[in-house]
Amino acid sequence: MVLRQRWIGWGVVLLLIWGGGLLAAACSPSSPSWQEISAKVATFTPTPALKSSPILIGATSEPAVSGGTSEAAASDVVPASALAEATQPLRTPVGMRTPVVVTYRTPEATRTPTRTPTAAAPTPTPTVVIPERPEGENPLTGLIVSDPGVLKRRPIAVRVGNDPGARPQAGLMSADVVYEEIVEWWVTRFTAIYLSEDPQVVAPIRSARLINAQLTMQYQAALASSGGSDGVRWELSQLPIVNLDEYFYPQPYFYRKNENWQRRLALDVSAARALMAKKNMEAPVVLRGFIFSDTPVGGQKAETIFIPYPRRTSLTLWRYDPSRERYLRWVAGEPLLDATTQQQIAAANVIVYYAPHEPTDIVEDSKGATSIRIIVNGEGRVQVFRDGGVMEGLWRTDGTQTPEFVFPNGEPIPLKRGNSWIEVVPPEYQVLVNATPTPASGG
Repeated sequence: MVLRQRWIGWGVVLLLIWGGGLLAAACSPSSPSWQEISAKVATFTPTPALKSSPILIGATSEPAVSGGTSEAAASDVVPASALAEATQPLRTPVGMRTPVVVTYRTPEATRTPTRTPTAAAPTPTPTVVIPERPEGENPLTGLIVSDPGVLKRRPIAVRVGNDPGARPQAGLMSADVVYEEIVEWWVTRFTAIYLSEDPQVVAPIRSARLINAQLTMQYQAALASSGGSDGVRWELSQLPIVNLDEYFYPQPYFYRKNENWQRRLALDVSAARALMAKKNMEAPVVLRGFIFSDTPVGGQKAETIFIPYPRRTSLTLWRYDPSRERYLRWVAGEPLLDATTQQQIAAANVIVYYAPHEPTDIVEDSKGATSIRIIVNGEGRVQVFRDGGVMEGLWRTDGTQTPEFVFPNGEPIPLKRGNSWIEVVPPEYQVLVNATPTPASGG
């Protein structure tokens, strides 16, 4: 009995030794089965070298690879290492601008990409056609100047008040172009643009508004004003313009004697030009300007133009005077005069420029009145009045040049040679032609 128990014990020992040997052989790193396990479990390596394009998640109008086959697309995204593949930058998710690109590839030796990605094409620069002109023709008036050199410099855009206390203004009839726009919804203000003449008195000077950011760029002008609100000044500071803000450049400004606070601040345009030359602010500019003709092209009769600017301060009437071949200006029922000449303001062209007016939160005065963002870049409706008639069309500008005025078929609307007043109004304004409600009583 004792001998049988010993043999059984030795058998168990031998069985354990034999089983342990088998287990050790099975667990050896040289075993093919261990390599398969390590490949699938320890390193999580995907199936090698899929011959397919990257998988795109999301959709855009721009394809991931332009041209070529799916295999070529796969070779364009070969990672240099396992870390390179793990850190490939993810693109913007679904619903954004570009798709997420996910590749399922086994890390392998670095290869030279078969194609260098093409850089995005730059945005084409707008083409502006500069009309051919006779020597010495002013691009803003169509008139020949005695000294062509005056046309090879910056225009100066001057802010002039039009509140009742500012009238009569000085120097407006020397301007080549005058813009009028609504400020704070209750009154209008002017931007007078001087290129061919340099009057010694333009008054009264007022502060800038948001519209001047666009107008100054269109005319490549220097802007002269008595400053502006913080919001307006900040926007102007972001532009590559010459800003002759009175606070920073007081030299060309002065106070007129015997004038109240509303009318006393004036600008000497010739002194402003001297300052610009001294400070290296002057530069020759090339303006597209306007197209001119000696006779109008079509149009309807238009003897009067009534513009419903704010009733209490700025109701405007233009009436055509055949003897002078000019439109004459009334405001609030009274002739608008130039204090320099004591003559009524007159214009060869009156241009009604329909443009979006948007409210802002930029505070302009102590009463909390806010600024208006008027969009004069882009395209919109226009009415061009000249020679007692009106032509309908479009204005358009990309913001880098003066606006052009065209008929609906794209042909230019020619202006009459001489000065122009551009009346900027909201699109919903009802400008009356040949109709005059009790002339601008101002009540």
